[in-house]
Amino acid sequence: MSQRFHPATIAVLKALLALLFAGALASQIWVLPTLAAQCATDDPPHAYLRIPYLVVCIVVVLGFETALASVWRLLSMTAGGQVFSGRALRWVDLIIGCAAADTVLVAGLFLHVVAVAQVGPFLVVALMAAGVVFGVAFTLLMLVMRGLLVVATGQHDELEAVI
Repeated sequence: MSQRFHPATIAVLKALLALLFAGALASQIWVLPTLAAQCATDDPPHAYLRIPYLVVCIVVVLGFETALASVWRLLSMTAGGQVFSGRALRWVDLIIGCAAADTVLVAGLFLHVVAVAQVGPFLVVALMAAGVVFGVAFTLLMLVMRGLLVVATGQHDELEAVI
């Protein structure tokens, strides 16, 4: 009695994930290094922050890419009717770990930018603050979704035993 989703839905979602992954990869390879170089040129007294900030940003994007790969795997499990299993929980746990780690990194970067280095235009500071709020909210949402998956998996197993 496994719930199957329409293959086109899974295919479209995977295509969108691939686009997001490609965009994230492009940002790691091209956008972030270019932006860091421009910031170092525009603000020579703080040019020493270029590499540390760039490394943190690249690691945050890496966490995002890892979460995308986990979502891809969950979509594959969903397509095969295997999402109600302990294996799915491992992928959800990885997403939660990535979200939490990224949130901590963005919060640390935000605190350093605001309290220590005192650099960056207001828009960048506001976006980092929004990123921290989004990260906390997303991590908590994923924890709730994990709890729902645990309950649904238990009920699915019970239903399978009855049928």
